[in-house]
Amino acid sequence: MTNAQSGFDAFCAYLQVKAAQSPPGWPGTVWFVLSIGEECAGIFTQYIFADLLRFLQLAAGAPPLQFGTEGFAPSLVDDRNPARHYVAFVFIGFWLPKFLAVIFLYLWEIAGFVRYKGHWSSKDIVCGRIGIAHGEWVRRSGPTVLPALAVAELADPQQIHLCATQFDKNKARGYTQP
Repeated sequence: MTNAQSGFDAFCAYLQVKAAQSPPGWPGTVWFVLSIGEECAGIFTQYIFADLLRFLQLAAGAPPLQFGTEGFAPSLVDDRNPARHYVAFVFIGFWLPKFLAVIFLYLWEIAGFVRYKGHWSSKDIVCGRIGIAHGEWVRRSGPTVLPALAVAELADPQQIHLCATQFDKNKARGYTQP
C-alpha cells in the first residue's frame, strides 16, 4: 500500500504523528520503534523466532507504507522508497550497539549485492549509517527527536520542506506554503 500523501514531507509528518502518539518513557519509545519498523520497513518482529524465512521475506519486500522519493536528498535515493531503508536502520541502530549495527548494515548490503546480481549501493550504505545514528539518538532521547533528525539529514536541500518541524524556519525565510 502506498501512502496517500507521498514524499519526504509526508514521511516527516508521519514521524511527527507517530512520535506524538507514543506513550511516555521507555515503553513508548519501544512502541514507536516497533511501529515505524513494521509500517515503513516491513520489520514484523513477531516472525523472528516463529518463522525466520517469513520475517526475512517481509523485511526485504515492500512495507505497508511507502512514501516515494520526492523531497529526499538525491544522494540517498537508489530505489522507489528510501524511507524503508532508513527506518530499517533506525530500527537496527536502536536495538544494537553501533559496532554490531554497522556490521549488520554491510552484511545486509552484501546479501543485496548477491540478490541483485552485482548491484552495490553506496547510497544505501550512507542512508543506513544515518539511520543507525538516528536509532541511537532515539534510544537515548526518545521518539520526538527523529523528525528533526530526518529533516536535517534526509531532506533534499534544493527543495522547500514544509513539514511542521521546519515550517517556522521556512516561514522566517519568507517562504510560504503553496
